Amino acid sequence: MSTLKDILNGLKTTIELNSKVVSVSAAVSELTKDMRDLDRRLVRVETIIEIARPDGAVLRIAKPTAATE
Repeated sequence: MSTLKDILNGLKTTIELNSKVVSVSAAVSELTKDMRDLDRRLVRVETIIEIARPDGAVLRIAKPTAATE
């Protein structure tokens, strides 16, 4: 009887973990959509700043790489 109880507890735990994984997966998908939206908005802001600069210089927000240092 104890073995059957352990098997059922294991199955219950597996089902609970699956529902949590599905929930986290949905949250990650939503965060991905938000991140893409923020990226698009940032590109628009960078473009506006670059167009508005009187000297025509290009704005560089990203960290310099080893090649540009």
